[in-house]
Amino acid sequence: MLINLIKRKQWLMLKVLLTSLVVGCVVAPPLVAARQGNQLPANRIVFSWNRDGDFDLYLMDADLQQVVSQLTDNSASDLTPAWSSDGTHVALASNVNGNYEIYVLNPATGESDVLTNNTWDDLYPAWSPDGKQIAFTSNRDSNWDIYIMNANGKNPQRLTTDPGYEGNPVWSPDGTRIAYVEGRDAKRDIMVMVADGSNVQPLTTLATSADYSPAWSPDGTQIAFVSNRAGNADIFVVDTTCIASNTCDQQAVNLTSTNQGDDLDPAWRPDGLQLVFASVRDPAKSSDLYFMDATGANVTQITATDGDERFPTWWHQP
Repeated sequence: MLINLIKRKQWLMLKVLLTSLVVGCVVAPPLVAARQGNQLPANRIVFSWNRDGDFDLYLMDADLQQVVSQLTDNSASDLTPAWSSDGTHVALASNVNGNYEIYVLNPATGESDVLTNNTWDDLYPAWSPDGKQIAFTSNRDSNWDIYIMNANGKNPQRLTTDPGYEGNPVWSPDGTRIAYVEGRDAKRDIMVMVADGSNVQPLTTLATSADYSPAWSPDGTQIAFVSNRAGNADIFVVDTTCIASNTCDQQAVNLTSTNQGDDLDPAWRPDGLQLVFASVRDPAKSSDLYFMDATGANVTQITATDGDERFPTWWHQP
């Protein structure tokens, strides 16, 4: 999971403290863009890649299956990117200021804004479908909880208050619900709540597994997620109709059962026909990115590079 990844990568991170005094407040620095004037492919994927020791963001043409540009270039780690619904901006978490804050990046111009600025960690940004709000995970109240804020960073509100971990929020395509991860210690479950934090219902409840990285299908009928219930980390998918009957664990289908390595970070193609994900297919190598059909068939490797490629997010021009 991301929290563990952050801990493992701490020794690689050169913490940069750039401060400016503006009306008595310390302002976090902007991201360092690799270059400006990027041409954005109509069918595009942004992902995190640590080829030089820390994670930066890269842009891929999904049709050509080629990396076309590097979007950020700094000595920190830029993680968990998420496209805005109109495909013009990417929200992400970066520790360029020491702790993790939520930034918004315009990949075409390289311009960025910081939305959060505190001494705690803010992670896993997720845009609402209408583009007006961003949900995220934060430990600002000394516990990992889910918050929402306006897309400009104003009016943050806490949605969850459980003493355990609650994070990794993702919006349903109609904007009415949020799926997220809840748990304590090594156990994790996928939960679903109304977007105002009410009416929490479990999607998964197995006592012996860790389930995480939920991803709503574009039509809202399915949720893909990662689980170690089969031993290693696999990608499962389940119809959301199972929530009402509490039968999701029994109905969940393992899409990556033939791989003995870890399969991580599922993200849907905007038409729902495919998923992109990170996978370790060779124990001697790092994670690469793959495509597969929504049924788990036709697995295709799309990167084969040094370092880990993680957290892909997909957008396609309508």
